[in-house]
Amino acid sequence: MRYRRIISRNAIFWLLFVFAFSRSLQASPPIGAVVQTWHYDPQANTITAQVVNVSTKDITGYNISIKETYAGGRVNSHELMTDAVGALAFLQEVQGTANEDNARKQLGDGLFHPGVSRKEIIGVQPGLQNFEAVVDVVAYADQTAEATNNDALQRLLSHRKVTLTSRRAANDIIKAALANPNDSDPAATAATKIQERINVWNAQRHTTLDFAPGEAQGIIDELKEISSQRLSDKRNALTQFLAKSEKHITTLSPHANLTKIAGQP
Repeated sequence: MRYRRIISRNAIFWLLFVFAFSRSLQASPPIGAVVQTWHYDPQANTITAQVVNVSTKDITGYNISIKETYAGGRVNSHELMTDAVGALAFLQEVQGTANEDNARKQLGDGLFHPGVSRKEIIGVQPGLQNFEAVVDVVAYADQTAEATNNDALQRLLSHRKVTLTSRRAANDIIKAALANPNDSDPAATAATKIQERINVWNAQRHTTLDFAPGEAQGIIDELKEISSQRLSDKRNALTQFLAKSEKHITTLSPHANLTKIAGQP
């Protein structure tokens, strides 16, 4: 089903990012979301954590710091980051199209509403003896944030900014391909140029994240689909795709710069 393939390709569901970290979990006042309960399944080696929005605002993303204790006192500490702004952007893209109803059935409006709970499934190692989890970053739909973990907040913002930067770079390549009136398949041309950009980036060493190959690859996949179709006007189809991509950027941009309103400095 084409709709589901697009969702998977662009990862517009709540995205999960896991980072190792060394600091201890410290007691701090709860912010706009909390891990209310959790359940350990020793057979499946999973934790099901119930995250509740205890704020009065819609949430677009959050970070959970996790500490797992095993036999002999061995500790595994890491973070789980969940971000849904891609879902918001996708819903804007499909607004008014045949895919909108199906998208909203799967995603709702893309927001984590006040009073609502969500489940996070966390894989653990056998022999878990103790589990601690604290929500230490919350990003809101009104472009504000609360955080008691500033490093995690910066990672969330960095992820959003790099997604935007990568999509803008891809859009510039598409515009250049469309600008050549003699190119009968500008989608294929753009796909090749974006792939070259990915190859160059992958061949280099990076100390900071300034490009998202996964985001660019998702765009390539869609360009290849346009190129492979027997359309009487591939150029028009690519122009429509570019318009959707620009709309994606417009929706995402305000959420890449958040104002911190609470939490530790």
